[in-house]
Formats: sequence, C-alpha cells, structure tokens
Amino acid sequence: MFSHRRDLQFTSTPRQPDALYACRLEQVLAGQYDEIAVAMHYMSHAWDMRVPGRYRDLVFDVGSEQVANIEMLATMIAQLLRRAPAKVLDTAVRLDPAVAAVIGGSDLQRAIAGGAGSSVASNPWQVASGNVSGKLAADFRTGAVAERDRRAQLARLYQLTDDADVRYLLSFLLARAAAHQQLWRSAAAEVKEEDADRDTDG
Repeated sequence: MFSHRRDLQFTSTPRQPDALYACRLEQVLAGQYDEIAVAMHYMSHAWDMRVPGRYRDLVFDVGSEQVANIEMLATMIAQLLRRAPAKVLDTAVRLDPAVAAVIGGSDLQRAIAGGAGSSVASNPWQVASGNVSGKLAADFRTGAVAERDRRAQLARLYQLTDDADVRYLLSFLLARAAAHQQLWRSAAAEVKEEDADRDTDG
C-alpha cells in the first residue's frame, strides 16, 4: 500500500529560473536506467516476488525511494521553468518538446510519461518489466548497474550547473544512488553465498 505526503523527502529551491538546465535535468527522468525506468524496474521486480521476506522488502523499500526521487526531480524542473525569461524559454522550447509541452500548458508529468523528451530511446514503462529475470542475484546485479549508470548521469548534471541549491539536490540523489548500489551488491553476494551453502548441504 502506498501513501503520499505533500512534503518532499528533500527540498531545494534554485536561485533563479533556468529553462535550458531544466531541459537537461528532464533527460534523467526517461529512458533505460533513468529515474522512471529504474523505479518501475524495482517495483515490477517486487511485485513479481510472491514470497514475503527481507529481499522483497528491500526491493520495495528501494523502489519507493526511487519514486520519491522522481517527484523531487520533477519539482526541481518545474521550479527551474517558473518565471524563466521569454528568450531563454523560446530557446528551450525549440530544443526540447517536453519543455514545449510544459510551456504550452501541459502537465510536466504527463509530458515525461508520454515520451515527449528529445532523446528518450524507449518507453521506460515497457523497459522496466522486461529487465526482471526472476533470478535474485542477477536482478540485484542489474540494480547495481542501474545505480552506477544513474550516478554517472547525475554527476554529469552536477558539473553542468553552478547553482548551489540544484547541486544540493543532486548531491543528495548521488549519495542515495551510491547507497542503493552498495545495497544491491551486498544482496547479490548474500544470495550467491546462500546458493553455495545449499549446494554444499545438498
């Protein structure tokens, strides 16, 4: 069961509008191993695990945190677009159809979920479930790779802005991705060890 609180887990307000950077930030929300796809991968994996226990709880916990990441990033994007100068907005609209949809009055979430981003390689909702193998160790290793890729993208975005408040949010997301990556590595190692023990006992 899910519940939604109006206060974000982590809040940060940019110093000034920046539609071009909002366009760049939007790109980490869609596509394989980006925020939406990774969240859906984790949730699909958890729903596929029918036996309750610590591994299922772990996947649900990380998946829920990933959904929170999406909301924090979408909120930051909306703040960066708010009151942006017309000239900057015009440039951003030409560069990215998702920004154009937002400026035209569409909902940001709908624009992202509808695949309006300029470089979205695939539908993240379809990618997510297709990455679940049903083998715990393999799926945990996939999670570790996804977190590694997220960290690389977030680190690049961190270098593309000098706004301290935007960097504050990205540093939080980077730290969380590093923690998730370590969780998946540890869980994969535990499963491998448990499998080896079973083979020895058998």
